[in-house]
Amino acid sequence: MESFKTEEKKAESEKPKPRFLRLMDEDNVEIKKITEEDIEECVKVMRKCGFDVTEAEVRSIVVFNMSYAAAVNRMIVGVGLSWPAHFDVESKKILGGEPNSLYCEDPAVLLAYEGRGIRRILVKEREKGALESGFKYTLAYLSEDLPKGDITEYLRESASQLEKLYLSENYEFAKSERGLLAYKKIAPG
Repeated sequence: MESFKTEEKKAESEKPKPRFLRLMDEDNVEIKKITEEDIEECVKVMRKCGFDVTEAEVRSIVVFNMSYAAAVNRMIVGVGLSWPAHFDVESKKILGGEPNSLYCEDPAVLLAYEGRGIRRILVKEREKGALESGFKYTLAYLSEDLPKGDITEYLRESASQLEKLYLSENYEFAKSERGLLAYKKIAPG
């Protein structure tokens, strides 16, 4: 009897161990434009991510119809607010004028969904929406703290995860009075 149990254990240990697959790929994430009905849930997600926002503030941005949410099983897990802006390429500043760019707020992603590519999906979706709307650039302020010295050296040595994301998506960076500005030309001309 004892030898049978040993053989059984040996047979079990020789079985291939199951592989654990990622729980979520980009295909499993639904991306949609944020509507009036989504505002309350979006505000909850943003607050859980440390954003100090009100429903009125989010509503005033959602009316531009350029903000996106990432949902898993119909539950919003990420929010990317965006609105039209005018970017002066020469001065590398956001100024008043006819909108030629889409300003993108930092994506808010629930902690349980971090590391699954949702921020990148929201960045790319807003770029696509900006291009479809005829804008030439997408913009984002990434940090209020300006790096000392050369931006390229700073990004290479000590960039945040968000800065690395924008760097990997071919954004350029400029110092401004409001912080580190990331910008990308998305349309020719």
